[in-house]
Amino acid sequence: MATGKEDPPPIKRQNRKLIAENQMFEIYFDHVVAGDQTPVPEYLVVVPKRRTADGITGVAILPVVGGRIALLKIYRHPIESWSWEIPRGFVEDGENPLESVSRELEEETGLRCRKENIRPLGIIDVDAGTLSAKIQLFAGLDCETVRPFAAGEMGHLEMKVCEVDEIQTMIEQSEIRDPSTLIAFYRYGQWNHGT
Repeated sequence: MATGKEDPPPIKRQNRKLIAENQMFEIYFDHVVAGDQTPVPEYLVVVPKRRTADGITGVAILPVVGGRIALLKIYRHPIESWSWEIPRGFVEDGENPLESVSRELEEETGLRCRKENIRPLGIIDVDAGTLSAKIQLFAGLDCETVRPFAAGEMGHLEMKVCEVDEIQTMIEQSEIRDPSTLIAFYRYGQWNHGT
């Protein structure tokens, strides 16, 4: 039950050590303590370098094309498997989330959606146990093709436009497991049906 006051954090960081970084991420070992519990001297935290003023580090969009939903088939190296996902990506310096998601949509799919047809679906923490990131979700209504799909990014194979029932079956059969895709699909269904 919300009381209006935030509870004090139960975990305190005593030290932070940068262990690796690249152009997109910083990776830290935090020494954290929580009361009389055993301290964790190397709690792994991954921090994206770019973020908006309100902390958004990435965006994802559920593209709706003629009442159907576009998905991308992408090979994800960390899980060593193919994944069906909605387009997503990082915010760039100086972009707001709407600009970022419009750019990502066109870059990854060849689709474009007018800004007034892009609806926010909320913010998610993808993996709050390790990743210090907020993803802003959107639905793009009435998206149109501006160029044919071209697999221009590493791991991208194809784009498929699916009926809602087909996506529900893919979710039930665990063919879709990406959190951004699952949550955006759920929230779009709730918003689209007014519940």
